[in-house]
Formats: sequence, C-alpha cells, structure tokens
Amino acid sequence: MYYSFPKIGGYVVAEGTPVREHHLPCCGIGWGWFLFIIGFILGGIPWYIGAIFLMCCKRGLDHREKPGYIACTIAAVLALIATLFGVTKIND
Repeated sequence: MYYSFPKIGGYVVAEGTPVREHHLPCCGIGWGWFLFIIGFILGGIPWYIGAIFLMCCKRGLDHREKPGYIACTIAAVLALIATLFGVTKIND
C-alpha cells in the first residue's frame, strides 16, 4: 500500500490535529536546566543532584528535559576533575 503525503514547496506536510505539549515546570525551562543554572550560584551541588536524577529516572523523564540533565552531568564531571586537580596541586 502506498501513501502519498501532500507537499508544499518540496516539503512534506503532516496532516492532522497539532498536539500541544504541557508546560515545563520552573518557568518553562524544566528542572534540568534550572539545576544547571543554579549550579553556578550554589557551587555545583545542583549539578550532582541533576546527574543522580538522570541516572535513576531515565525512563520517566520528559524528552524535553533530558538535555538539561545531561548538561548537569557534564558540568558535574568537569567540576569533579577541576576539584581533584585543585586539591592535589603540589605547592612549589
């Protein structure tokens, strides 16, 4: 069976009723990005919270919030590396 989709200007147009997604919490940016931004103010602790939340709750997350939690994970790893190098620095 062959389906033909309408094309406008060479682009395929999806037909049907548009789906409206629910609003994200925390001023519309989601908890992941909120934790990422607040991590700069509170010294990185929210980044670790976001990284732990990403590892524990992968399936229950909204697909729009995952990039924020991934940014928290990357920032937590970089903060850990910077802290390790700062603590183990040998004074001359």
